[in-house]
Amino acid sequence: MLGKCRICGKEKKLTFEHIPPKKAFNSTPVYFQNFEHLHESESPIYGKRIRSNNGAGGYFLCKSCNNNTGSWYASDYVEFAKLGAYVLTNRVYANKFICAEYPIKPLNVLKQVFTMFAALDSSDYLIEQKGYKEFILDPKSKDIPPNIRVFMYFTSSIKTRNPISFSNMEGYNRRFGEISFIPFGFHISIDTLPINRPFCEITSFATYDFNEREKMILPLQYLIPKTMFPGMYL
Repeated sequence: MLGKCRICGKEKKLTFEHIPPKKAFNSTPVYFQNFEHLHESESPIYGKRIRSNNGAGGYFLCKSCNNNTGSWYASDYVEFAKLGAYVLTNRVYANKFICAEYPIKPLNVLKQVFTMFAALDSSDYLIEQKGYKEFILDPKSKDIPPNIRVFMYFTSSIKTRNPISFSNMEGYNRRFGEISFIPFGFHISIDTLPINRPFCEITSFATYDFNEREKMILPLQYLIPKTMFPGMYL
């Protein structure tokens, strides 16, 4: 299908983008609900859901952006997700957090997270942030947009996928988004303080070099998203 690529912004033939990557436990059919399914009671699709036979994702990126980001970052994210799934299955809590050491490529993982958020954002708000596109499309770039912070947690959810939201929470007008798909949830804050949750911040992953491997000790709390809106948990 033809459309606007959500990373490069060009009108091209779009290819199916698995979000997260297919090998990160995303190869079987899944069901999703968007805002209209959940909240617009007068809509004919209210209360229904969408089935994706290919796994979670959609036709969001052109072949070039899909292949490039996939070859640069996807396998490193898959490795991280498999480690996370093992830790989550064999979890040992310490002060309500699940602490473990991950020998990963931090910058590559962070760029894959940025790619997933951009692909899911139909508004183009994220990709229009200064430096966002360049950070994704230049593997060696460590210039993460200074107005963006990224956090993560453990989850078993595959339902909550709202890449950008504008709301008033805890007394602040906030711009944030969230992706939740076992074993990780990712929370992104744009020009705003993060919500008061015990997240593990991974913005500093941008200080590493492309393909540099490091052992990261990450204290992650287990959270189950409550709704499609970011920042609300059971």
